[in-house]
This record gives sequence, C-alpha cells and structure tokens, in this order.
Amino acid sequence: MEEYTDILENLSLFRGIGISDLNAMLKCIDANTKKVKKDEILLLMGDKPLNIGIVLAGRIHVIREDYDGNRSLISIVTPGEFFAEALCCAGIPESPVTVTAETDSVIMMLSFTRILHTCTNSCVFHTKLIENMLAIIADKNLQLQARMEIISLKLVRAKVFRYLESQNHKNERVFTIPFNREEMADYLCVERSALSHELSKMRKEGLIDYKKNKFTVHHVVN
Repeated sequence: MEEYTDILENLSLFRGIGISDLNAMLKCIDANTKKVKKDEILLLMGDKPLNIGIVLAGRIHVIREDYDGNRSLISIVTPGEFFAEALCCAGIPESPVTVTAETDSVIMMLSFTRILHTCTNSCVFHTKLIENMLAIIADKNLQLQARMEIISLKLVRAKVFRYLESQNHKNERVFTIPFNREEMADYLCVERSALSHELSKMRKEGLIDYKKNKFTVHHVVN
C-alpha cells in the first residue's frame, strides 16, 4: 500500500483529511486493494453496483453495450480516478455498463454504504468524506453531460473539435488525450475509418496535427 500513498493523498475523495487519519479511514470504509488481470471484469452490466473503485495502477474501461452487441466506450479510468461512484449513489439495482481492466491493474474497492453512513466511532473525517463524495459525483455528472453534447453533434469534424476542446484543460496548443484511435472512435460514437479519414483531412487543411494521442490544434472553427 505504501507505494500508492502519493496517489491516495492526492485523491479528491480524501481532500481535507490529514495523512495521519488515512489508514484509519481506509479501514473504516472497508477498503480492499487487489490486483486484476487484463480483460478481467470488475462490474458486469446487470449486476448491482455496491463498491466504488479507485485505480491505483493500470487502465480501466467503462463500456456500454446495446441489445445488438454494439459497444460504446463511456470512459477510461486511469490512476487516481474513480469508477462506479455515480452508479452506487443512484442506488440502481442493475448496472447499465460493464467495467473491465484494459491492462493488468491495481484497484482499491471501497464500500459505498460505509462511505455514505457515519460509523459508530463517529470518525472526525467522515463528514468531510461524504462532502467530497458528493462533489465527485456532481463533477462526474457534468462530464457525462459534456459527452452527450459531443455525441449529439452530427458531423464527425464537429465531434472531434468539441472533444479536443474538452481535453485541452490548460488551453495549450499541444496536449495529450487519454484515447488511442479505436477508443476515441468508440467514445465519439463514430466508425474508426470515418474518424481516421476526418483526422487526415483536418491535418491536410492545417487545422490540427497529431502523433498517436498527442494533438496540436492550429485553428478551431465553430
């Protein structure tokens, strides 16, 4: 656990909670750390979400599949990020998504019930923990709303520009996105060939440049 202390200390869930309280708090909320193999399922669509996951190492995919078997990548979860928190908070009986390990990973699972309800010991950090959890869920809802706005756009080019804009958090000309081409196509709900074709056209027109998942935006049109 010590090798992941830096990640845990900087988690938004534990903001405002002293490092001296960290071990006691993890025990209080029934934290369990485990290693998972690539392609291992962490939450299956249709199962009831009970635990929040924190990625300590590796990459996790959150995927939605329709009745025809078509899959859509909802998000990629990387070290220091969460999954299933909004599902647990909503109290839904069946998960609408499947969560799988995209690589060998290390995951910390937290009992949502233990987070939400203060324990009999009246831990001094628990109120702050609940406050932080609500802020995380609110932020996740805003992210989902932003994605819905992106995929509702009709043109592939418009989707690309809006997505790149959303990933350029520091408003820099050169920045890195978390997706490869297949993942980006899944996220934008477009065919990979159509995405590759449009990216090539945008590069030839001098609008963008890219190398793998590093992008340079020269000009953005509305």
